Amino acid sequence: MKAVILAVVAVALAGVVWAGGGWSTSHSLAGGTVAVTNAQANSSWAPVAVFIRYPVTCTGTVEVRRVSQGLDLAVGSCVFANVSSLVWIPDAAFSFQYGDALVIRSSETNGVVQLMRRGE
Repeated sequence: MKAVILAVVAVALAGVVWAGGGWSTSHSLAGGTVAVTNAQANSSWAPVAVFIRYPVTCTGTVEVRRVSQGLDLAVGSCVFANVSSLVWIPDAAFSFQYGDALVIRSSETNGVVQLMRRGE
């Protein structure tokens, strides 16, 4: 399992390098929800990967949503059992313009979310 996760991370990092300037931010999962909003009027970004790490193995659900112009759309979800980390890589490029938000919700509230993004 660790080899698969490392391979996914390597692919995601290669995507960031290939696509140009990218950056990563970490967020506490306290409360079970992380929302990252594009607050810059003249720029956009796209998520490359979302990494979730729990301190112990756990069971639950995670969903990734995009909120844009008042529309709340599910772009990914996962039911998991006995894991301590998860990775979500988008199937398509989702561009986040000014005011758009990426929302990650987890039934387990003790963890860290790391969001890798690239500028557009």
